[in-house]
Amino acid sequence: MNRAFKVTAIGPLGQFTVRGQTAKALLRLSDAGKKGVTAQEVSSWAYRFSAYCFDLRHKYGLTILTHKEPHEGGWHGRHELTTPVTILDVKQPKKAA
Repeated sequence: MNRAFKVTAIGPLGQFTVRGQTAKALLRLSDAGKKGVTAQEVSSWAYRFSAYCFDLRHKYGLTILTHKEPHEGGWHGRHELTTPVTILDVKQPKKAA
């Protein structure tokens, strides 16, 4: 995992910084708004999307609802960030030349 990807934001507990896949998950949740995000929609990079949501909930005090969406053979979760979050800075890793 490339931990150089970093997002700094302000949430209910104040300013915080997340790195790596958790940072990508925060951006995706923030961009999705009320539509939310499923693990399948980010499966190309977020192999543990629910775990990233867990960390954002428990370490940074964010409210992320999980709605059950039925599909053939069962259901999946759609994660919706409901806490207002202000993204202050996004630092992406530099590409190799």
